[in-house]
Amino acid sequence: MQSLEDRYINAGLRNPDLIEAALALAENRLHDAEPLLKRHLKADPFDVAAMRMLAELAGRIGRYRDSENLLRRALELAPGFTAARSNLALVLYRQNRTSEALEMLDALLEFDPAHSANSNLKAAALGRLGDYQEAIALYEKVLSDVPGQPKIWMSYGHVLKTVGRLDESIAAYRRALEIAPMLGEVWWSLANLKTIRFDEHDISAMENALNTPRLKSEDKLHLHFALGKAFEELKQPDASFEHYNAGNMLRRAMQDHDPETTSRQVERAKASFTSAFFARHRKTGHLAVDPVFIVGMPRAGSTLIEQILSSHSMIEGTSELADIPALAARIGARGQGIEAIEAAELKSMG
Repeated sequence: MQSLEDRYINAGLRNPDLIEAALALAENRLHDAEPLLKRHLKADPFDVAAMRMLAELAGRIGRYRDSENLLRRALELAPGFTAARSNLALVLYRQNRTSEALEMLDALLEFDPAHSANSNLKAAALGRLGDYQEAIALYEKVLSDVPGQPKIWMSYGHVLKTVGRLDESIAAYRRALEIAPMLGEVWWSLANLKTIRFDEHDISAMENALNTPRLKSEDKLHLHFALGKAFEELKQPDASFEHYNAGNMLRRAMQDHDPETTSRQVERAKASFTSAFFARHRKTGHLAVDPVFIVGMPRAGSTLIEQILSSHSMIEGTSELADIPALAARIGARGQGIEAIEAAELKSMG
């Protein structure tokens, strides 16, 4: 008997609106895809394939709560919709709910151990939780099975860099570029290592990549930043600033910045984190004297302080944690006080 999701997916193959929406998603024309999907779901609110597509769209623009709600609704209607479950694991990971994502990924990989995308996401989640050796082992297994995946080579390079295996990290990045020389994030990852200098061949390869037809904006901006770094090291400031400026203009166009939303979030944070809140939590936290937490506003130098401290042989730098920004974003987005957030999270922990 055909499942609910199979019926809707097969129907979607013949539905002009969904075909057009899928094409718009593939071309990143989100402003065209969204009204098509919403109109279709208004007419057929049980189409789980359309829900998944709209959830993907919401995730691309950072509306992770909306994406999660759509995916959970799709899974209520079609519990066997494994593609939607994979999407939900990714959305949980992007919300910094890594343990929840891992639990879902373990179940998915038990069902389909050869699913490279789920394995890749699990390795990234393990790395986020500090299980670097397990993450590296999983990346190596995935790459032995599917060696032609440039983004997995890039992710492998990231975790190798984190554990200090820089030569192997560079080799992984270079392998990714052999497969897909237009991947801007890989070029920027190399530039951001600050231990290598791009040669003429690298610069030519990046300039050629910028001319790739239909190149994604994300790749373009990273290529511009990497070229900005390359020309900066060559003492060519005009070319360097030209690329930095082009990259920043692309980045700004991709940012959905609403100053009023930011102001509201700040006001809610001020109302939540009161003297009474800190008094109530004065005995909480880690009692050992060993951990050092560096907290600061963006561009205030907190990363530099971490790098200076971690250069000492007896200090290990970990990584920048997203927990505090994620908590602040949840408080601001929900319009709730800290007490409501605490209660909800305690309930979720059992």
